[in-house]
Amino acid sequence: MRSQLWARLDRGVVVLALIFLVTISLLFKPWIHGFDTVAYYSWLRSAVIDGDLNVGDEFTHYGYGAERGTTITGYTHNEWAVGSAVLWSPFFLAMHGFSLLARALDFPIATDGYAAQYVWGISLGSAVYAFIAILLTHRLCRGLFSLPISVLATAAVWLSSSLVFYMYGHPVMSHANDAFAYALFIFVWYRTRSQRPWRSAVLRGAAAGLCALVRQINAVFVFFVLGEFVVSGIQAWLGTKRAVEIGRTFLRITIFSLAWWFVYSPQVFVWRFVLGHWIELNPYAGGAGVGFDWLHPHVLGVLFSTNRGLFVWTPLILPAVLGWFPLWRKDRRLTALLVLNFALQLYVVASWGSWAGSAAFGQRFFTNMVPAFALGLAALLNVLQQRVRFRWLAAVCALFVVWNGLLIIRYVLDDIPHCGALPLDQLIIGQFTTVPTRLEEVLRILITRAP
Repeated sequence: MRSQLWARLDRGVVVLALIFLVTISLLFKPWIHGFDTVAYYSWLRSAVIDGDLNVGDEFTHYGYGAERGTTITGYTHNEWAVGSAVLWSPFFLAMHGFSLLARALDFPIATDGYAAQYVWGISLGSAVYAFIAILLTHRLCRGLFSLPISVLATAAVWLSSSLVFYMYGHPVMSHANDAFAYALFIFVWYRTRSQRPWRSAVLRGAAAGLCALVRQINAVFVFFVLGEFVVSGIQAWLGTKRAVEIGRTFLRITIFSLAWWFVYSPQVFVWRFVLGHWIELNPYAGGAGVGFDWLHPHVLGVLFSTNRGLFVWTPLILPAVLGWFPLWRKDRRLTALLVLNFALQLYVVASWGSWAGSAAFGQRFFTNMVPAFALGLAALLNVLQQRVRFRWLAAVCALFVVWNGLLIIRYVLDDIPHCGALPLDQLIIGQFTTVPTRLEEVLRILITRAP
């Protein structure tokens, strides 16, 4: 019976789970650090503990009260999305229930929403959501490629990208949750391609709505799905010449849209109460004052700048993107979805005034696209393994993982700036010199979790 269970078990999941257990034990640091984390967390703490959406107390508690103005409704201005607060809520409520029970039993434990157990709970939530994204990514790769290729591509992109940093070292940001939402969207889209149109419209709309709820820029992901509905409707009409096909197309779009708006509705209601109107196309304009220049996007900067350029800070992503070419030959619709999502996100990010991400580890705005990069890398590895032995492919991927690990260590040690560009030679040379010369500090941080 045990052998039958092992035969049914996805051994790739076992490998990824072991990696997760090892990395979380070494790298996990539950804390609220920096303005963005306060902004995301304040929605949840204020709603549950204070029973309102006025997050001024939270900003003041963490030392940012003087930086925040008020909106026309009198609320403290908070332009950050509420999706992470929604996803964290089960973990927060579990910790709150535990705290209330402990207090009822006369244990001296705080129930104010600021105590360590609350931060620990939501930080663990981010790590769990990110790991679910990894598992969904593996399932997507496994549907197209062999088990070894799928595991290698998924683990390599995970551990050599900014995701590993934001799920462990900075978990109260939105990026781990963003990776989960996008992986769920791609997984739902892929698995519903052969299902009834109405069911697929509901599930895809809900998944796309969650993406936008976590990070508002993700609203652009609807365009491919809407285009699919239109194209399939036109094809059906051309094949039958029946007007009813046009009506069915509009009905599918309507169902998709209703599901999207239903899931996205928490953000809409928060805007109504806090900002005074239902829709806000650029919420950052009123708070952070950052706008968009749609005619002059910094595309090359986003990709190649030493100021968090995607291909510079995470070099494995470049061959992963090139892997979309062989992936196209294997599954054109899936590749078209990934490429369009990437292109739209690239254009929006590059057009934004803070395209480099300010204080950030790597090009953090593309952390969510781990599934897209993993699928591309899997397609590339699948081609290369016909000429190169698998163990050599694994060794090369391991080098990229080590490179990313060294960058994380240097970032924590302040050996590389948290904001702004740095000379390319300094970026490269430091990879070989920093750890040997500051090994004692590295070991102390790993043991104490304190910089």
